[in-house]
Amino acid sequence: MTTFKKFLAVGVTSLMTLSGVGVATAATTATPQTPSSHHSLTEHAVKVRSVHFKGTYKGTIAMLWSSSSVQATAVRGTGTGTLMGKSKISGKGSATTASTCDPLSGNGVIVGGGSKLFVKVVSSSKTQACAAGQTAPTQVTVTGVATVTNGTGKYKGAKGTLKVNGTFQIQSNKAGSSETDSFSATLAGVLKVR
Repeated sequence: MTTFKKFLAVGVTSLMTLSGVGVATAATTATPQTPSSHHSLTEHAVKVRSVHFKGTYKGTIAMLWSSSSVQATAVRGTGTGTLMGKSKISGKGSATTASTCDPLSGNGVIVGGGSKLFVKVVSSSKTQACAAGQTAPTQVTVTGVATVTNGTGKYKGAKGTLKVNGTFQIQSNKAGSSETDSFSATLAGVLKVR
């Protein structure tokens, strides 16, 4: 074999080996070794599981009224939640006060058992706060959905929707007034967790 042909054969073999194609020659018959850092794609796949979450909470809601809206400046409660055991809920939100039933929005977090669930309520016709009467004092019922945007611990990467049912009593709805009232709420739904 001429020097050029030997050089060409070695070059092609080297190129094929570098690009992942193994070629056995008379000079190299050893079995290629797979590096220990190389894993199959299925080993890196994230396993997603469904968790049926249910949480029941009681606490306080602090509100500040204006002529066109109400701000929930602090929502704080305690209760129990699936995989969390004893847990705490906290958040903030707002709603318009145009009628007895108004959309509401807000953000919150449920913390317990070394885990967190981050929750967002987006203003929509599906999620409303409805007053029993036209004037205060009156009971307000909250129904709708909250989106779980993320989680940590046992709820790492959680995504899903929770159905929300809750009640609280308001004492006044006059612009400029503020109050803190008791609330109770239940959140339940199926979450996808990594």
